Amino acid sequence: METKTKALFDVSVLVDALTNADDPNLESLAVLSLAASGQIQGFVSASAIDSLHDILTRALGASHARTKIQELRATLGIATVDATVVDAAVALGWNYLDDALTLECARVNGLDRVITLNPTDFSGSALPVQAPGQLLHEVTNQRH
Repeated sequence: METKTKALFDVSVLVDALTNADDPNLESLAVLSLAASGQIQGFVSASAIDSLHDILTRALGASHARTKIQELRATLGIATVDATVVDAAVALGWNYLDDALTLECARVNGLDRVITLNPTDFSGSALPVQAPGQLLHEVTNQRH
């Protein structure tokens, strides 16, 4: 029995998918649907929820943002952020703490990879970091 991929979705992918849900060719939306259909296990970092809500509120309004967060919660697991994650992220010394928190959240929670629209922001990562299209290609190839 094959183990399902466990992927942490970066805020960039989630914002793209949730604010462009009418675009049937959007890779961010397609990769999120892999989690919704159970083909992979998808997660969001607990530390990303507040930022995601703020961005969605500005784009969609407070009521729609709350609904999107609830829908997301029904689809994705929450990867915890604790002192171990924060300390490891700070120790990386990266310019952007949010990227370091995302990476270390995935690593500490035993996830396989990070999915982001900005893979180059994670250079030197201890985990695979992929754009949505890369994961889509990988999952499609596993089926054949």
